[in-house]
Amino acid sequence: MATVVQMPRLGESVAEGTLGAWLKQEGDYVEKDESLAEIITDKINADLPSPVAGRLSKILVQTDETVAVGATIAMIEESADVAGAEDEHAAPGPDAAPVQSVAQAETPVVETEHLAVAGGKGTATYNGQVGQGGQSTEVRRAEEEERQRISPLARRLAREHAIDLNQIAGTGTGGRVRKDDILNYVSDKQNNIPQFVSSSTAQATAPAAFVRSSEQPAAVAATSAKPAVAITTVRADEELITPSRMRLSIAEHMVRSKHTSPHATTVVEVDMTNIAKWLEKHKEEFKQREGYGISFVPFVMKAVCEGIRKFPMLNSSWTEDNKILIKKRINLGMAVATDAGLVVPTIYDADQFTLAGLAKQVNALALRARTNKLTIQDMQNSTFVVNNPGVFGTIISVPIINQPHAGILSMDAVVKRAVVIEDDAIAVRSMMYLCLSFDHRILDGAGAGGFLQAVRNKLQSYGREIDVY
Repeated sequence: MATVVQMPRLGESVAEGTLGAWLKQEGDYVEKDESLAEIITDKINADLPSPVAGRLSKILVQTDETVAVGATIAMIEESADVAGAEDEHAAPGPDAAPVQSVAQAETPVVETEHLAVAGGKGTATYNGQVGQGGQSTEVRRAEEEERQRISPLARRLAREHAIDLNQIAGTGTGGRVRKDDILNYVSDKQNNIPQFVSSSTAQATAPAAFVRSSEQPAAVAATSAKPAVAITTVRADEELITPSRMRLSIAEHMVRSKHTSPHATTVVEVDMTNIAKWLEKHKEEFKQREGYGISFVPFVMKAVCEGIRKFPMLNSSWTEDNKILIKKRINLGMAVATDAGLVVPTIYDADQFTLAGLAKQVNALALRARTNKLTIQDMQNSTFVVNNPGVFGTIISVPIINQPHAGILSMDAVVKRAVVIEDDAIAVRSMMYLCLSFDHRILDGAGAGGFLQAVRNKLQSYGREIDVY
């Protein structure tokens, strides 16, 4: 029985993908969930896992070819005989891995550059070494040595940056050069070269949407890939930039969202004083105990989940046949700014987590995003997005809906202001604006306002003592 392998959707706004490299060749045996190919999109790079165990019978899309999401790219033959077959050059090696991002992948790609067959029968040369025996055996042995020396994405990066691999000490198994080794090498070189980035741009592109820059580990910046852009001098005082593929994808998605949804916006002000005081008192203790930080974000996410339960239309989509599809699961997307651009990974079933659990998910996803280790699963199936531009000090921001969602919430900076409280008294409180952009086809002002009111009531309901577990 033949199983179709399709181009996956790596993100809600991704419509196509590029076949970066095949990690298996036609005729190779693959295990279920073993990496088949490297897929490249404008958002992330990821390994494509095999949906079944069997033999890769047909490759339909070649390396560097771009096809639409859902297109058939390969065929796998399933059979009991194949499952039990023994094949020394096709069986998965010790580096085979389940679903993971390309940055983690160690599954090698068959490649024969540097390989030349000598004129004599049964003799092969590899990097200047001559070996005796059957030609096919020696070729396979040479290919295996090359595959084990460098991972597919590391090879691609080395070519793009014109790097001599002999200058890099690999940190993988047996000294294998991995993607992170290339990125660290490039980062070290760039740190010694002046960057054409203004101070305001540097802050805006800092890899921190949900964790403040002061809370990030120092190693993060070294493992984040810089976006590749072409800069052309137009005049002495002007430069023309060709955007990266990710920036072009973001631009297309934002324009399409504005054309698709009639955006409406509403804003509420929230008193975050009790939460701010709790964080000031317990944040360091929490981080030392749990190993990860906690901020205002999990509190807002928890409140959003409760608001969606009361106003489920916020967790819906407008369909092509003019109906409204309400999602039962609350999968929160969280916008994360990286050096390469904005990505929106997903926290599945966010309403099932405690505050501490949400904090753990936020930190884990943000770290994977900044180190280019997001998986296919991370980038799919969000139903509503929480954005946190407040970490950059914004006071009020109006977000654009992430299609096909019904809305998106922005939380801005928590700042101390003099406000009027009970009995017309004036007090200094920690205040924050929440801004909701919603699809006016699905919601009216009453529903959007009711949702924001529920979120605000939850956030203001916390006392001085908060149980995060």
